[in-house]
Amino acid sequence: MTDIVQDRKLNDNPLISIVIPLYNEENNVQPLVERLAAVLNRAECSWELVFALDPSPDRTQQKIRELMDANYPIRLVVFSRRIGKPLSVLAGLDHCQGDACIIIDADLQDPPELIEQMIEKWRQGFEVVIPQRVSRKGENFLYLMAADIFYWLLGKIAEVEVPKNTGDFRLMDARVVREVRRFRERHGFLRGIVASAGFRTAIIPYYREPRFTGRTQIPLAGAFNIALDGIAPFSRIPVRIILALGLILLLLGGGAGFVWLLYSIFRGFSHLAPFIALGILGLLLSGIVVTSMGIIGEYLVRAYEEIRRRPLYIVDKIEETASLQRKLSPVTSPAE
Repeated sequence: MTDIVQDRKLNDNPLISIVIPLYNEENNVQPLVERLAAVLNRAECSWELVFALDPSPDRTQQKIRELMDANYPIRLVVFSRRIGKPLSVLAGLDHCQGDACIIIDADLQDPPELIEQMIEKWRQGFEVVIPQRVSRKGENFLYLMAADIFYWLLGKIAEVEVPKNTGDFRLMDARVVREVRRFRERHGFLRGIVASAGFRTAIIPYYREPRFTGRTQIPLAGAFNIALDGIAPFSRIPVRIILALGLILLLLGGGAGFVWLLYSIFRGFSHLAPFIALGILGLLLSGIVVTSMGIIGEYLVRAYEEIRRRPLYIVDKIEETASLQRKLSPVTSPAE
């Protein structure tokens, strides 16, 4: 680790890539870029902004082009159709060229000013630097409660340790980025992927701000899908719970049937008792069966989507400003 620290200190002008997935963020793009420029210039390093743009009906793309005309070091990656935030993040990592990469949302809830501390931790030798939310202003109470339940459940059953109350906002060394690129998973839950990759990690607590403008672009159904993506690929526990429930129900059903049979032999059979017992048992078993099929279905659908080997995304076009320190070579463009 000492050698890593020395190498980073000798490189006085590293290139920092900032990957920004976005959709319908026309009012946030310019304030974000201005704050990022101020922070990165103070950090005394070269930098590039990699916008991973889901095709937006608003003027987000035009705003980015205006910033490119102003000679900000920008690489704009536009997809052929909307692919969602998780894949946009992975695509942005495919197209970044820096010695370290930072992922940040465009809504300014995650303060760009924290990047200075993240770079400092990286210079100290940490290969992953993850800001951890101490508070989350302006977010719905029910959403926050659901997030707490998700992280509690993930902490109990996941096979890798994912830090609680963290998002995609993080810094990764170029070596980590190379390893993360090898995880070509359609349901790309970055927090779990980075945890699976390992490497020395630092945590920085911070207070998350409300959105600068607009509203979140991730609907409730999308948040639920992200939660499933965080659980299913990184844990065998749900399937094993099904097996345990089946065994418990088998024992309970057999035991209850045996007790009922003995009771009825010695006390007499009621003409209603069997129907009541069968009705309750049938309702219970049908609920367990349907739930179990749903959990197994989640795993089967994900397995099916992976074995089809379709491209994770299709890039419509890539635009770069002349001020970029490292250009993306078409010969070595990332595999999709």
